[in-house]
Amino acid sequence: MEARCPSCGSALIELGEDQWPAEGPVPAGTLAVFQCEENHRITVGQTQIQA
Repeated sequence: MEARCPSCGSALIELGEDQWPAEGPVPAGTLAVFQCEENHRITVGQTQIQA
């Protein structure tokens, strides 16, 4: 199953760590960064639950 961008529906491509955005820090706990054909970026991180 191909991952789709939630903003525009185009295909998401996983970026290697060396391709992560340089214009700002990637949040701590980031596991992966994806980018779609329309240049939307999706950052996947760890879920932190506090009770």
